[in-house]
Amino acid sequence: MATSASDPNNPGNTLASAVDAEIAKFRELQEQLHGIRGDLQVVMGQQTENEMVQTELNLLKDDVVYKRVGPVLVRQELDDAKETVSKRLEFISKEQDKLKAKMSAMEKQLDEKGRKIAGMQTDMQRMTAQAVQAIQQQHTQQKAS
Repeated sequence: MATSASDPNNPGNTLASAVDAEIAKFRELQEQLHGIRGDLQVVMGQQTENEMVQTELNLLKDDVVYKRVGPVLVRQELDDAKETVSKRLEFISKEQDKLKAKMSAMEKQLDEKGRKIAGMQTDMQRMTAQAVQAIQQQHTQQKAS
């Protein structure tokens, strides 16, 4: 009795479905990693901007600066402005570290998932080759009888 290609009890179909599921998970991880990389780029842009502000503040000799809040310029002490920018840079640095760690973990998951998929595909190819050999043997035996 031959096994139908659409038979859910066919081990090849079961393995193919499992491979498809793993590939879907792999793609989802890739999308998440892409989002994290985008977030990291935004944070790096913020860091550059704040470093430029810090450089400019360090060049000032006055004790007072004006900060724009909406359409209004608000007076602010230079030391307060420097401290605010410094704290913002610390926060941005910590956020970068978190995103980099998350990216590294995600890349590791992607690597593991890729290896798992490759192994499953190898198993599927081996099973297919075995099935083809079994069919060839059946044909050879039927011709001999």
